[in-house]
Amino acid sequence: MKKFGSLNIKIAIFLGGVVIAISVLFYTQIMIRKIQQRETQIADLYAKSLQYVATDESMTGEYNFIFNEIIEKIDFPIILTDKEYKTADVFINLDLDTSGLSYREKNNLMVSEAKKMAGINPPIKVTIYDTLILRYVNYGQSSLITQLKYFPIVEFFIGSLFVLLGYIGFSYIKKTEQSNIWVGLSRETAHQLGTPLSSLMGWIEILKNIEPKTEELNEITIDIEKDIEKLSKIANRFSKIGSKPELTDENIYELIKNVIAYYEKRIPSLITIDGKKSKKVQVKLNSPKDVFAKINRDLFEWVIENLLKNALDAIDKGTGSIEFRITDKGKDVIVDVTDNGKGIDKKFKKDIFRPGYSTKRRGWGLGLSLAKRIVDDYHKGKLFLLDSEMDKGTTFRIKLQK
Repeated sequence: MKKFGSLNIKIAIFLGGVVIAISVLFYTQIMIRKIQQRETQIADLYAKSLQYVATDESMTGEYNFIFNEIIEKIDFPIILTDKEYKTADVFINLDLDTSGLSYREKNNLMVSEAKKMAGINPPIKVTIYDTLILRYVNYGQSSLITQLKYFPIVEFFIGSLFVLLGYIGFSYIKKTEQSNIWVGLSRETAHQLGTPLSSLMGWIEILKNIEPKTEELNEITIDIEKDIEKLSKIANRFSKIGSKPELTDENIYELIKNVIAYYEKRIPSLITIDGKKSKKVQVKLNSPKDVFAKINRDLFEWVIENLLKNALDAIDKGTGSIEFRITDKGKDVIVDVTDNGKGIDKKFKKDIFRPGYSTKRRGWGLGLSLAKRIVDDYHKGKLFLLDSEMDKGTTFRIKLQK
């Protein structure tokens, strides 16, 4: 439910952003059209003024007012050409450097600019008696229209930058909060394990001194002692979460071999249902014996254990197989963990490392998330899903720096 709620919020934010962007673009286009209409009206007024001059040379006060108060305040480029676009002898607000040009070169340049303007806005005819075309008024766009056309792009860029910075900020805050939760939970777990471990170590010493000593008692005592050592190691691992771990050169083959050996007696290699043995799991290690990488031994053992347990839980066949394959590749060490379990559905592949995600009825869904955090953050390596097929199996890959 939380996942879908978060997804709905993201969709709502995205749709809201799209609506705002379209609204701004639509409003800007309306403003551009209105300004273009105003400029067309002014250019038309300029053309009519020229017609007025051609038909009435008295230069009345009304025309002087139009020419001085309106035409001279035009803020967009205008070029006046003959009807055949051969000469251009009048221009306004044209930002061109014509110094050093001959009359012909200057005229050709003006005619060329006038033709460009005609491609943007239809030229306005200057006629006499509504029949004879004297000239064309060619006009371009004002700087205001140009700025307005780029305004949505600028606004979109600023908005996107704001959203990006906000996303990065919230992601950082969320990641920091999650990290603090991890650290607090881990250290509290380590603290809570300390007391019963001390007590169990005392009971082990008592068992060692019980008489008469039997072979069975010795074996039980040794196994319990190994489990207590394991619990002490787990407590030590939890205490290291949140601190910068010390990395040393370790033999990866020996480390994984020891993890497998510890779990051999504890792996549910035989499960009994209704008095029948239904599942047998075999764990293999395929690797050269001397493969070293820089790791923190306690934390990396934790990763291997989590992947091993995850593979065991995925096996639902009569005969199960888990293989650890170690490969030395130049500057890197590759560890592939492959099982022949039920596989992972494609739609869940992006969620498997998310804290809280689990397909099991029991469990917190933290194993893979914790393993990835240890490999990626503490070892500067990579843990990822290499391959998975439904009902065929899954392969996880660890990439470590040598």
